[in-house]
Amino acid sequence: MTFNYTILLGASGLFLLFLFLVFLIQRKNKAIAPISFSGTKQIKAAGFSWKIKLRWIPLFLRIAAIFILLIAFSRPQKGLEVIKTAREGVAIQMVIDRSSSMTEPLTFRGVESDRLSVVKKVFAEFINGNDSGLQGRSNDMIGLNSFAGFVEENSPLTLDHNTLVNFAKTIRPASRVEDGTMIGDALYYSVLRLISVDELLKKAGEKNNDYKIKSKIIILLTDGQQTRGGMSPLEAAQFAADNDIKVYTIAIVNDQNYKRQDSLFGQFFSLMDRPLDTSMLDNVAGTTGGLFAKADSGESLVKIYEQIDEMEKSQFDERFTTFKEIFPIFVIIGLGLLLLELLLSNTLFRTIP
Repeated sequence: MTFNYTILLGASGLFLLFLFLVFLIQRKNKAIAPISFSGTKQIKAAGFSWKIKLRWIPLFLRIAAIFILLIAFSRPQKGLEVIKTAREGVAIQMVIDRSSSMTEPLTFRGVESDRLSVVKKVFAEFINGNDSGLQGRSNDMIGLNSFAGFVEENSPLTLDHNTLVNFAKTIRPASRVEDGTMIGDALYYSVLRLISVDELLKKAGEKNNDYKIKSKIIILLTDGQQTRGGMSPLEAAQFAADNDIKVYTIAIVNDQNYKRQDSLFGQFFSLMDRPLDTSMLDNVAGTTGGLFAKADSGESLVKIYEQIDEMEKSQFDERFTTFKEIFPIFVIIGLGLLLLELLLSNTLFRTIP
C-alpha cells in the first residue's frame, strides 16, 4: 500500500494537535465540579454504573474516526498485479478453407475428426497458447476469413481473442451450392483487410492508443487447389508482396492414398485420383517471402504454427503495475464511526448540561 506522504505527514501533525486539544479540554472539565455533594455513597451505584465506566467510548470513536479520515486524505493506493501491454504487435489475417473436402478425416492427439474441426482446435491454441510449444498471440491484432466458392469475413482484425475464437467455432463446411476453393479471391480480400488496418489504428489513435503494427502476415490453410474463376493466387500473392505482406501457406494432406465417402449404404473408402499439387501454394509463399508447409495431422499443424511463432514475434512489450484507489474504504469507515459516536452520544451516553 502506498500513500501521499506529504499529505500523510501534515495529517499526522493535525491529528497530534487534535489529541493535545482534547487532553486540555478533558483536564479543564475535570477541574470543574458542576454539582457539589457531600459524598458518593448517597448516589446509587455511583462509580459502579456501566455507563460511567464506558463513557470514554464516544470520545474514542471520534478520535478513531478523525484518524481514519486523515489516512483517507493521504490517498492510500494498493498495487495490483503486473500487467503486460503490447506497444508493437503483428497484424495476422487467418484464412481457412471450409470447402466440402475439409470434412475428410484428420487425427489430433489420438482422436480422428474432420479436418475443419482439427484446424479450429489448433487455431484456438495458436491464438491462446497451450502447454507444449505455442506461446499464444496475445499482443497481435488478428482477423479471420474463411472461403469455399466465395470469401466470408468471420471476424475483423481485433485484439479481443476470446471473441475471435468463438467466431471460428461457427465456421461450417460449405454446402454443395457454395462449394469451391477460391484461394486467389481469399488472398486478395485478406490483403485488403490488412491494408485497412493502418486506417483502423489511426482512428484508434484519436483515443490515445499508441499500439503499433510491426508487420503484416497472412496464414492461409487449405486442402485443395484453385478452382476455375476468380483471381489467380499468384496475382494475389504479388499484390500482397507489393504491400509488404508475407503469406504463409499450409496444405492439409493425407499420407493415405484413399479417401472416405458417404453413400446411401453408409461410408466407404475409394482411391484418391491424384495427390494434392502443392506447387502453387509453395510459389505463393515464395513470392511474398513467407513459408510453405504440409500438415498431415493436428500435431504437425501445431509444429508449423510453432515455426511461425518463431519467425513472427511481437516485441517491445511494456510491463507496469496498476494501482487501485482504496481511500473510499477509509472514508466509509471514518464516517461510520462518526455516525456511531453521534448515535451513542445522544442515546446511551447522553449527558445533561
